[in-house]
Amino acid sequence: MNDPIMSHNMDFKEKYVGGPGVTTNSDGDANHTDVAAQYANHFASSDETYSQREEWRLRWKLDMRLVPLLWFNVTLGSMDKVTTSTAALYNFRQDTGLDGDKYSWVGSAFYFGYLVWCLPSGSMLQKFPLAKVLCVVQLLWGCLLIGTGFANNFAGLITLRVLLGALEAPIVPGNFLILGMVTTVWYTRAEQPLRTGLMYTGLSVCFTGPIGWGIGFLREDHQWRAMFWITGAITIAWAVVIGLFLPDNPVRAKFVQPREKAVAIERLRADQTGIENKTFNKAQMLEAFTDPKTWLMCLFHLTISIPNGGLTNFAPLVIKGLGYPSQRSTLLMMPTGVVQTVASYLCNGGVFLCLKYIPGYQTRVAWVLLGICVGLVSTTFLHTMAVDDYNERLAALYMAYFYFGLYVVSLGINTANTAGHTKKVTTNALVFVSYCVSNIVAPQFFLSSQAPVYPLGIAVILGSYVLSAVFIVLYAAYCICENRRRDRVDDAATESGTHRDTDFKDLTDKENVHFRYVW
Repeated sequence: MNDPIMSHNMDFKEKYVGGPGVTTNSDGDANHTDVAAQYANHFASSDETYSQREEWRLRWKLDMRLVPLLWFNVTLGSMDKVTTSTAALYNFRQDTGLDGDKYSWVGSAFYFGYLVWCLPSGSMLQKFPLAKVLCVVQLLWGCLLIGTGFANNFAGLITLRVLLGALEAPIVPGNFLILGMVTTVWYTRAEQPLRTGLMYTGLSVCFTGPIGWGIGFLREDHQWRAMFWITGAITIAWAVVIGLFLPDNPVRAKFVQPREKAVAIERLRADQTGIENKTFNKAQMLEAFTDPKTWLMCLFHLTISIPNGGLTNFAPLVIKGLGYPSQRSTLLMMPTGVVQTVASYLCNGGVFLCLKYIPGYQTRVAWVLLGICVGLVSTTFLHTMAVDDYNERLAALYMAYFYFGLYVVSLGINTANTAGHTKKVTTNALVFVSYCVSNIVAPQFFLSSQAPVYPLGIAVILGSYVLSAVFIVLYAAYCICENRRRDRVDDAATESGTHRDTDFKDLTDKENVHFRYVW
């Protein structure tokens, strides 16, 4: 009887009472209610129902409106981060005095700012409207990018890159919070992987490639500077679009009718993940810090993000080192984005199809392990091939970007397995702290003295793939054991359908006896 889940199963109704949209905990606090609660009992309190066609039309409407907005929001963030690697092909290092390993520190500096501001930005994202926060920080981010085009020395670049990192700290977690709310409000957990895969692609290089090729026709002293000016201007323009058209949360989306919101929320009731609650919950934050799967996921991201930190900063230089001119090198980077996109579609689409056609089996971690195998094999080839095997090394470099697909799947796993809004915010922040540490450390293994093959950096990527496989297997093992334990103590474990005693109460996954983890 000391089991916290069993205790919760027995006394939940004593702790939480109230009508639709109102939840009161044991302290009499009525604020720990999910924003979806106002629509949660629309169909339960009447004889109304909704048709499958109505459900299909709603899903299609949302796909056409939200997926493109979030896709470009994610793509733009990826594009702006790698502007330095494209600029490095056009005398960027020489004009700003980035001799020795200073270029590596410019790559790492971005993530120092990100790391410092990651946790505070999580609190900011919970307190203020998400879309408006993203709009403001992207406006400032665009201005700083333009300012980077006027930098002339190492100190100035480091300062600007740290500030840029601090400004992106709320952008990526904010994207994931919106993605998480979009996927958990409008899509069931079985439908989420496909939408996440559509939103997260590697197509940013399809923008930076042509821009990088075009600036090659400018005056030599303006080439790399124009890269920052152009991407900064695009960022400012997009910030305005986000401010005007992206809803702060799906429940308040003006383009969706109230009945459609009720339909959407009724569909997701069984997932038990909740949507959003603006009240900070200290207990949920502490639970995130003491949850073993939080740290297993952080360790996974600490290792799987090593390829990202190394390749995004040095892949253009590796390609140029194979003998290609600067302009052609920017275009030859474009296939890396295609590989990332194919990996995202393949891994997330594979998860989606498995959930649809073999719903009794958990396959998410299996797809992650498949992606790790592809990355591991391609990086092994890249590490062992002769320096003059130009075409083979280029193909291996492209395939090394396959890590992106499994990275996106893992983010979906983290979102699907975390309930309670404060816990979601905290867990996302911790995962991105791991992401920052990886991206700070990874460029330091790419020594300028080892250009253009960088054997130490490639070897570190190999090791990171092995460790990431270990951590994701341990994560899956924890989820399996926890699900089995809950099956034993949950009185309603054999019941199908919804659990109205716990849905939309902003409970965490640990507090909710009916919650089951995916793996």
